[in-house]
Amino acid sequence: MASAGELLGYIVSQLAGAITAALATYVTAGKTFAPAPGDSASVLAPLLIEILFTFALALVVLNVAVSAKTQGNSFYGLAIGFTIVVGAFAGGPISGGAFNPAVGTGPILVHAAMGGGTLAHLWLYWVGPLVGGALAAGVFGLQEAGTA
Repeated sequence: MASAGELLGYIVSQLAGAITAALATYVTAGKTFAPAPGDSASVLAPLLIEILFTFALALVVLNVAVSAKTQGNSFYGLAIGFTIVVGAFAGGPISGGAFNPAVGTGPILVHAAMGGGTLAHLWLYWVGPLVGGALAAGVFGLQEAGTA
């Protein structure tokens, strides 16, 4: 299990990477972007999409890249990549498709600072992925129980 310092370092690194990527996009493309729910989406639909696809993504990552049962496999990149593609195509138009707090936060902060965007949807990209990730960790723990 990670220490509090390791966790904080990981969060800061993820956010720094996302902000840097969003700034690089601004510099190279001359405009900002930010994930946002679809215009016709309710409040609940994007939240559920973020929870469900983060759950799927985190559970796939845990099963193919962390589990001792799949150690040494050569398919983990495809499994993770296909999960992201499915999430982007199926859920992106509804929620904006972040599935990671940093992926939602970096572009939203840069868009608000440089492009006049809003922080109104920022909560969605923290609550949904954190709930989905926690659920995936719980399911993975149940799957791995007794296999160590």
